[in-house]
Amino acid sequence: MRSTADTSQTFALYLPPGYTTERRWPVLFVLDPRGRALLGLKRFQDGAARLGWVVLSSYNTLSDGPPEPNVAAVNAMLAWAQAHPSLDPTRLYLAGFSGTARAALGFAVALRGHVAGVIAVGGALGFAMGGPETAFAADSTFAYFGSAGTQDFNYEEVFAMADRFRTTRVPFRVVAFDGPHGWPPPDVCGDALDWLELRAMLGGRRAMDSGWVRARLAGELARAAELERLGRWADAVRLDEAIGRDYARWPEAREATDRASALRRSPVLARYEAEVRRLAERDLHQGLELPKIFAWARSEREAPSLATLAGKLRIGELQRTAERGDSLEAASARRLLARVHVNLAFYEPRAYLANGSPGRALRMLEAAATIGPIQGDACVLLREALVAATADQRARLAGQCVPASGERGQIHYRSATAWTTPFKNASNTHSDHHRRYRVSSASAWSAVRAG
Repeated sequence: MRSTADTSQTFALYLPPGYTTERRWPVLFVLDPRGRALLGLKRFQDGAARLGWVVLSSYNTLSDGPPEPNVAAVNAMLAWAQAHPSLDPTRLYLAGFSGTARAALGFAVALRGHVAGVIAVGGALGFAMGGPETAFAADSTFAYFGSAGTQDFNYEEVFAMADRFRTTRVPFRVVAFDGPHGWPPPDVCGDALDWLELRAMLGGRRAMDSGWVRARLAGELARAAELERLGRWADAVRLDEAIGRDYARWPEAREATDRASALRRSPVLARYEAEVRRLAERDLHQGLELPKIFAWARSEREAPSLATLAGKLRIGELQRTAERGDSLEAASARRLLARVHVNLAFYEPRAYLANGSPGRALRMLEAAATIGPIQGDACVLLREALVAATADQRARLAGQCVPASGERGQIHYRSATAWTTPFKNASNTHSDHHRRYRVSSASAWSAVRAG
């Protein structure tokens, strides 16, 4: 589809079976960080077909850059939605991954009152006054579904944001899936839509369907019991507590609340959670230290040797820890390695090449190759950096580039009234990576602009 409001904007459109203009439908805007509209749309298609959701997925959204492309893309989808009265103005949802997860959370704040929920995958925002956890505090009509892969370098920040939503009493769910930094599999995306449908009922955005809710409650209770049977106590208590929050008005949920209380008294779970907290602090520490290490590397007169760089980044130590099986510490080490890799394979060489330093970019890529293959967008950077390569470097890096598989990098690699109601406060802003999204239009589901 091409936007009639802005012909430079295109998006993929999914209409569920039985779509008709005689009723109103919830709508999901999907913001992929590389504008892969069909990739994002297909993850949600099964759930959208089952529940009756319209999905718009932009070909123009981007991560790792200025906000303007995302602002333009969302404005184009808003304009299309506004032109179709069959879409429910009280049930607009945003889904983003990585940088576009952060953008979606920012847009939700800028469009407060028009956005019913956000699905934020592999990315979250740090705490800031006016951020989503404070903007939506105690608002039962908004919902946050966070998700991250177990090998995702942004795993900890996604779970930390969920904890802040818990503190400010905003409805939330957070779900981990097996895998690296990427969109979740379709079943997790379907679960996200199911949960948002439940929250729409609980928040008064759609009619209650007690039969559907009880069937879903029974399924979630069974899933929590199975997790406990398998000895996955942390997952079980997380789900039991979520059931207690979401189904508090149903007596059957008491079973989950009691089970969560019993598990919380377990010394085994207490030790597990203490280790989780320790590893989260280590993750935070690495996030603070990496910029310092890369700043040091940029300040050196000559590019640091591969051995020196690897030592400062603790690559060998993390690799040895990551090989210890399925322990919490090994899983954490894999995420820390993934963060080092994405900086070495993408962010640092991109900056060096922009400054005319292909030799230094190549050194970063050499270090990245000791962790995992170069792939996706980093392959373009590698080709540019090879102009400065020696014969030995070319030999070492030959065959390192792995073609993209649809996901960007397996190591690399957020009650509205009528459509015509204007925003009351045109100065509402929200910081997202030091960029702002500001309400600018007085039209329905008002447009946003980069500040």
